[in-house]
Amino acid sequence: MSVHLATLSPDFDALAIDAVFLQQSFEDQVNSMRKFSDIGEGFIIATSYGAYLLLQSLIDQPPLAANVMLLSPVLGRALDSERMVFSRQPREKALRTAIETQRLGMPSRLAIVTGKEDEVCDWQLATQIAAKLGIDISVLKDEGHMIAPEKVSLAIAQFLASGH
Repeated sequence: MSVHLATLSPDFDALAIDAVFLQQSFEDQVNSMRKFSDIGEGFIIATSYGAYLLLQSLIDQPPLAANVMLLSPVLGRALDSERMVFSRQPREKALRTAIETQRLGMPSRLAIVTGKEDEVCDWQLATQIAAKLGIDISVLKDEGHMIAPEKVSLAIAQFLASGH
């Protein structure tokens, strides 16, 4: 998805969640995301596990000045019995507790876009989290974890157009 995102903006920058990055401790991953996302006012598009790290980096922190969109975010446990896929992330309980107790340094604006057929981002969990945080969510019918590029482009264009 990063390759497609890079085509949408001339000043695109990315934090690569690659094999080298994933060899770091979870704490180092979260700290790297915290440093990367400290951009002041602007826009951050975080995808999949990167979105999870971004949320973890907001726990007990001051509010983030940026506008943030989470695309197909990993939000905790996901279970798809049809596809035999189970996912559980580090410190999933800590994130859930931080959401419940309103301890996230919330961005200026936060929105979630996910697919209804996403095997990693449980759309029902995403909807519950969006309701608890009071944020916008779009659940795209017939889309999985890798949302079609044209739908990603449309969602980002709408997000950017609505400004802050």
